[in-house]
Amino acid sequence: MAAKQFHTDELGPALLQRVAPDVYSYVQPDGTWFINNTGFIVGSDAVISIDSTSTERRMNGYIEAIRSVTDNPVRVLVNTHHHADHTHGNYMFEDATIIAHESCREVMMAAGIPDYSAVFPGVEWGNLQFRAPDVTFTGSTTLHLDDMTIELRDLGYVAHTEGDVLAWVPGRGVLFAGDVIFHGGTPFSLFGSVQGTIDAIDVVEGYGADVIVPGHGPAFAGDDIAGVLESQRSYLRFVQATAADGVAAGRTPLEQAKATDLGEFGSLTDTERLAGNLHVGYREIGDSGYEWPGTADAIMDMVAFNGGRPPRCVA
Repeated sequence: MAAKQFHTDELGPALLQRVAPDVYSYVQPDGTWFINNTGFIVGSDAVISIDSTSTERRMNGYIEAIRSVTDNPVRVLVNTHHHADHTHGNYMFEDATIIAHESCREVMMAAGIPDYSAVFPGVEWGNLQFRAPDVTFTGSTTLHLDDMTIELRDLGYVAHTEGDVLAWVPGRGVLFAGDVIFHGGTPFSLFGSVQGTIDAIDVVEGYGADVIVPGHGPAFAGDDIAGVLESQRSYLRFVQATAADGVAAGRTPLEQAKATDLGEFGSLTDTERLAGNLHVGYREIGDSGYEWPGTADAIMDMVAFNGGRPPRCVA
C-alpha cells in the first residue's frame, strides 16, 4: 500500500504505511529531537500501538492516522524505552494497558514530565499528563492479537537505555527497533552505552526481518537493511576510536569533539551528539582516568559543540 500522508506542520507530512498485512508504520518528518516514529498492529477488535509521541499535537496526528485505518480502540501500548518522545503521549490512549521493561517504568516514575524548556525553548508540548507503564517485564513476553503474536524482548544489557525493548511480529516479518536505530540520524548513547548499542544492532540484524521500523528516520526493508545497520555500527565505532584518541591526547570529550573531523558522518542529523556520545565513549575505556560529570554537563557540552546553540527541535 502506498503511504498515506498526514500533514502536521511546516516540516511536511507524516507518512502512514502498511508495511505488512495488519501492521503499520507511522514515520514523522524530520525524525530529529522529539520527532519519533510509532507504529500499530490491527486486530479484529483491538489495536496494539508501539510507542506514543512527544506532544499533544503530534499525538492527535497519530491518533488521526490510526482512525484512518480502523475504529478499533488501542487496547495495548508498548513503550520501547523511557524517553519522553516515545512516552509523553501515553495518557492519550486512555483505554490502553501500557507495557514496558521494568527499568523504563522506574526511570519514568523518578522523572515524571521533565522541564525541557532550557534546552528546547519554544516547543508547544500541550496539556501533557504523566502516565507510566501499567505492566512491566524483564527478559521476554508475548502479546497475542487474533492470529498474530508480538514478541517483546529486552536486550539484557544497556544499549540506547537500560530498558530497551524490541517488538517483533514474526508472522509479518516486521521489527520495531525503537531508538536502537536512528536511520539517517546520529545515534545517541548519552543515556546508555556505545558498545551496548553496537551489540544491540547485531541482535536486530539477527532477526532476519523483512521490514525494520526505527525509532527515528525512515523505515527500511529488504536489501537496504544490511547497509543501514552497518552505517549505524560504523558511526558508533568511529565514536569509540575518537574517544580512544581523545584519552590518549589528554583532551576532554568536548575538546576532542572540536578537534574531530566528522567526515562521512557530517551529513547525519544532530551532529552535536558527538560531544555527548564521547562522554560515554570515554567512560567505557578502562583506566582512562575519566570521571563522569553527569548528564546535564554532557548535554551542555553538546550545546557548546553546537556553537552555543541548543539542539534543533521543531517538535
